Order: sequence, then structure tokens, then C-alpha cells
Amino acid sequence: MTPGAAQNIAETLAARYEVMEALGDGGMGMVYRVRDRETNEILALKLLRPEIARDPAMMERFKNEIRLAHRITHKNVCRIYDFNRVDDLAYFTMEHVDGESLRAWLKRAGKLTPERTIDLARQITAGLGEAHARGVVHRDLKPENVMLGRDGLVKLLDFGIARALDSDTATARTIMGTPEYMAPEQSQGKAVDQRVDLYALGLILYECLTGRRAFSGATPVEIALKQLKEKPQPPRKFLPTTPPHLEAVVLRCLEKDPARRFASAAELQRALVQPGAPPRQGPRLRKTAVFATIGLLAVLAAYKLVNRQDTSSASVQARDATTSLPDQQQVPEELVKLFEAAKQGDAVAQERVGRLYLDGPARARDERKAFFWTRQAALSGDGNAQFTLAQMYESGRGAPHNLVGAFVWYNVALSSGNESARVPFERLKEKISSDELAEAEQQLHRLRRGR
Repeated sequence: MTPGAAQNIAETLAARYEVMEALGDGGMGMVYRVRDRETNEILALKLLRPEIARDPAMMERFKNEIRLAHRITHKNVCRIYDFNRVDDLAYFTMEHVDGESLRAWLKRAGKLTPERTIDLARQITAGLGEAHARGVVHRDLKPENVMLGRDGLVKLLDFGIARALDSDTATARTIMGTPEYMAPEQSQGKAVDQRVDLYALGLILYECLTGRRAFSGATPVEIALKQLKEKPQPPRKFLPTTPPHLEAVVLRCLEKDPARRFASAAELQRALVQPGAPPRQGPRLRKTAVFATIGLLAVLAAYKLVNRQDTSSASVQARDATTSLPDQQQVPEELVKLFEAAKQGDAVAQERVGRLYLDGPARARDERKAFFWTRQAALSGDGNAQFTLAQMYESGRGAPHNLVGAFVWYNVALSSGNESARVPFERLKEKISSDELAEAEQQLHRLRRGR
């Protein structure tokens, strides 16, 4: 892009965004780091190529997919915020990730250790599982679309975008598709489902372990043919220290027949656990057997205990979910006590219930209820809940995106002795405006007076 063209873009967007720097140039267009003048937030802005922006049918599909992608709220998925047109420019804004792409990492370091590859796979499958549950298939998963945050979080980019660009038009065929990461049925133009994402993940994990692509060739056609006909070499041929169970996971992802792959991201994630290894515990849950042994029906049955005052439709759903339980005794006693304690005002129990709704089994999650119980615990003085509530406000997960609210609750968490809140508190202190700081002080005053 010429300096003059870049200047024109900056001038066109200037009413709302300050263009700070160009981050990269992909198949869909340029990506910029911008500051939103209205909210003072740092965002990523993806400016679509003119040939895409000029195609009305493609734009309509694109907007539909943006609406669908809005439904994905998960810590391992980069949030898409808005889609706009200004004059001849079409663009969308999304969460800015402070870090680098997996592609950049691999170019610099060559490959990952098996341990880090497993962690990467766990985080990617967590994000994929949430997206697939919402009916969204990525279809263009590759190292360029995997961001490694400096905070250790892995985030997936561009959900729904690839499908919006996939059509029978010549433009779409030019843009769409990365042969090195396409499943055989995808390159053949057949119907696809979530298993194409698991195939692409297998290719990514293969590259992370071995430092080389599973299939390579001089042309995209040659690569596509190899994807259809050849079996990949076992990763241990290139990295003898590859754990056998991890190699088995990668090779199963790369089965030509979708029916022979993992059926879901959740099944893949379970297979990542090394045989004989102890169950993996979450960082903030107590080491109790309750959460390791609760089945989905037991969780839903316990929900019934918590939500007796919910809407009638929610009560019906809870009752329906428990009809297959012949005896209420199937609900673990400790879980029943936990929910009852939360209802009685126990802050520790409320925090744990909020965490269960936020990060429990996929079908049992409810971010609205997670916000309710986390806020109850935070108001009761639980420092962990105060920190989580701040994160929810900052990310917009389960709560309206509100940087002032996040700043307030990071402040409260610090006052309660939670040092994990210090770094995000200082970061937001530099980020929000003087007016927002004044508003935060007023909120803190009201909050402390109320407590």
C-alpha cells in the first residue's frame, strides 16, 4: 500500500479511530491497530479489500457471519465488535491481542515443545468447542489465525469470516482457502462440518511438534492432492520424544475420512490427557472430587436447587433435565450443600457457583447466572470474585463491556488483598480518561458506602 493510500484511509477513519500502526496484510485485507476515540480502547481494525467491499452479495453474507460470530464469547476466541462502512471502505473491529501469531512464533523458534503443544491444543479446542456449540465452524484455521498472548492465553481469530467469503464467485475462489490446512472434503468442495477444524488443528499441531508441514508441494494443487492421497509421516520420525498419546491425537485428526476423526473438540480434548496422568485441575477450583465426578445431569439437577425463583420457562427446563434421574440422591451431597450455602449468602460458595456457571461443562454454562453469582460474592467481599467480576466487565463476558466497571472492581480486589489485580488495574489506570477516572471514584465511593 502506498503512503498516499494509507493517509487517505487514516483520514477517512479519523472521525472515530486513530490509526496507530499497520499490523499485517492478509487475504481479506489490511489489519491496523487503532484507538477508538469514543471509548479510548485499543482495537484491531480489519479493512476489507475493495473487491470484497464492492460485492453486495458477499457483503450480505459477511454481515450475517459477523452476527453469528458475535454469539461466541470465550476467553480463547478473539471477540468481533462491530462492522461498518465509511464511504467506499468496509471494515470490522475486534479485540486487540497483545502478542504474536503462532506463525510468527514458528518462524522465529521453529517449533514448540510437546508440553507447550499440548497446552496450545487444549486452549484451541476449548475455543473451538464453544464456537461449534454456537453453530460456527471456522474453516480457515491456520497458524496465522492463532494468537499467542503475552499473558499466556491463546486466542483464535476470524471465526465466521472464512465462511462468509466462501462462494462460487471468482473473487471468493481467489481469496478463500489455505491448501496446507484444508481437509480433503473441503478442498473437494464437499459439505463440511466441525471436523474440518479438527483436521486443521491436527496440521497445526503436527507443524508445532516437527517444525515442518505435514504436506508440502510446489503448487497448491500438488498440496491438495497430497492431502487427498498421502498419509503423513508419524511425528516421532522427526521428534522421537513426542509422547505416544499426543502422536495418536495428531494422526487421528488427520484421517482422510471425517468419520474416523474425533467427533468433537471435547472428545479431542479428553484424548490429550496422557494415560495414567492425574485429572487436570483448574487453577482456582478446590482440589475436590466433586467437580471431577459431576455428570452433566447432576449439574443441571443442582441448578434446579439454585434457580427455584427463576422464570417459569427456566424452571421447566431444569425439571425436564432431571426427569431421567430416578432419585435426587444422584446429585453429590457436597454440590447440593454448595448451592444451598450460596443461596444463604456464603461468599465463598457464591464464588464457586459463579465459577461453575462460567467455566463448568459446556452445556451447563450460563454467563448471565455466572455474572449474578460472581457479583453477589464480590459484594460480599470475596477477593477472587472481585477479580473475576473485573475480568468479566473488561472482556464483556457475561456482563456489558465496561472499562470503568472493570477498573473499579480491580481496585476493590486489590483492597481485598488480591495481588493478581495489580497489573490490570495499573494498565486500565493508564488507559481510561480523566473523566472516566472521576466516574470510577464516584462508583467506588457509592460502593464502599453501600457495603
